[in-house]
Amino acid sequence: MSQEMWYRQGWPWVLISIPFSAVLFGIFMVAVAVVYPDDLVDDNYYRDGMAINRTLDMDHNARRLGIVATLTALTPEKIAFEVRGATDSVILFKLYHVTDSSRDTVVTLYPDEGATYSSEANVPTQLKARGIWYVEMIGVDTNWRLRKRIVTPFERLEVAAQ
Repeated sequence: MSQEMWYRQGWPWVLISIPFSAVLFGIFMVAVAVVYPDDLVDDNYYRDGMAINRTLDMDHNARRLGIVATLTALTPEKIAFEVRGATDSVILFKLYHVTDSSRDTVVTLYPDEGATYSSEANVPTQLKARGIWYVEMIGVDTNWRLRKRIVTPFERLEVAAQ
């Protein structure tokens, strides 16, 4: 009777491959963690908490002032909003894409006659294409903010205090 050596059997290799694959997977996970570090955690959470309080105050100011913005003109040459309740010298119109930050846009709106604010530079063409966006309007003088999630293209855009 001849004795076969253990390494010629299949079942010891199956048993050895289980911990070996765990070690390889562990090395792979360490390599991924080193190459792609997690940048979501902020070291200065107190400062971020204070910033959240400021933005909530801006939302409260918009409600208190009764500010409502309605899009009146959107052409390749001009974007205009009628902003009721605002007396600011400049309004920032920020457009954030939900998944692609390279498509984000900021447009500065200046007052025209009455309650109309418009800009003839950097008109966002993204508002004509299909997509999901976050709109934020900020009054720089009276410190208010309006925001809304929109789906483009749209028939009418009205942004009011939440």
